[in-house]
Amino acid sequence: MRRFLTSEVMQNSITITGEEANHMKNAVRMNVGDEFIAFDGSGTDYTCVITKVDKDISADITDRTQSKAEPNIKVTLYQAYPKSAKMNEIVQKAIELGAAAIVPFLSKRCVKRPSGQGEKLSKVALSAVKQCGRSVLPKVADVQSFEQAAELMKSHELLIVCFEEERLTSLAQALCKDVSDIGIVIGSEGGFERFEIEKMREVGGIPVTLGRRIMRTETAGMAVLSACFYAKGQMEY
Repeated sequence: MRRFLTSEVMQNSITITGEEANHMKNAVRMNVGDEFIAFDGSGTDYTCVITKVDKDISADITDRTQSKAEPNIKVTLYQAYPKSAKMNEIVQKAIELGAAAIVPFLSKRCVKRPSGQGEKLSKVALSAVKQCGRSVLPKVADVQSFEQAAELMKSHELLIVCFEEERLTSLAQALCKDVSDIGIVIGSEGGFERFEIEKMREVGGIPVTLGRRIMRTETAGMAVLSACFYAKGQMEY
């Protein structure tokens, strides 16, 4: 069943507005009597039947359930901004895997150095949420400076810093810790400067190796997210 975001949930009815309403009317061609699932970003799914199609879409709620698609752990991806349009793909795949938040940031070796981007990437995030069946809308931050990102990194119980020069600590060793709030830091195509690694150590980061193969930046984050969710039992039905 198709899924749409709503910000207007009443006791027995909902209203779909804005771009979501336009998509329902003009792209999907939905009409009175059609069923769909609405979600408000808080974790609840509403099964609905359309009662009116106008500028907005009105619908009655026939059932409501708590989503079971959300992980029981919170994982935030800190992604040094990559080249080309890779950030869109990174946001999409990270959300499909279960990331709770994504923080793009600018490290010393980033080639592409945009500003803002939060609104644009949030649209990518919404599309991914609808596709994969989640009901909580992950936060996608505006592009942060390295210093701003480092401040945010302090909040996690475990901060994993992927570093191609690390030889001793493996990802598996880092994931042995019994935690429910994890930050993952991925460098851009050029990796990190030594002073950046030291700064992330200062805020609690654990540099880890991902093995003998050098992954592309868009691959590394997905590999580590997958490993985190698997290790913490979040890839079972």
